[in-house]
Amino acid sequence: MERLKRNPAGWGLILGGAIVVFSTFFVWLVVTHDDGQEARIRAIEDVTGQTILFLGVAAALCGLGVLASGGGGKYVWATFGLLLGVVVVAGAAWGIVDADGLAAQFAEVEAMSTVVSTTPDIPQVEAAEQAFADGTLSARVAFGLFIGLAGGLLAMLGALMSYRFTPPGAD
Repeated sequence: MERLKRNPAGWGLILGGAIVVFSTFFVWLVVTHDDGQEARIRAIEDVTGQTILFLGVAAALCGLGVLASGGGGKYVWATFGLLLGVVVVAGAAWGIVDADGLAAQFAEVEAMSTVVSTTPDIPQVEAAEQAFADGTLSARVAFGLFIGLAGGLLAMLGALMSYRFTPPGAD
């Protein structure tokens, strides 16, 4: 029980995963049409964002694994948590560097149907990619993406600390 109370590395991984989950309920992207219409996209509304939510839950579970395991088991959990954190950070960094590309990935969101016009023979994702390429749509990042980035970084830090941190023995 003492191991659960005094392991900041595991708690960092748990908290980072929880912050990633929390961030998916906020707006990650704002897509604007050249005529002024806007669509605010929360990550939870799309399969890509739901994957990010799953990664956050899995990172938190890896943190529990780090807390509960002793010896070499914590390294396995820390490695999984580190990989999950890296994927979340990479996704958030993609949004910061190329918001249009991430928004095109999120194109199946119902909210984007207000700014993307499609014909029946072209899927909405392809229509969105074409609109971004033509310049009729533009995207910018929103606050939720930065919350997700912070959560992913905290999860990575907790996982990295797990490799070095040895919990104190029971008194």
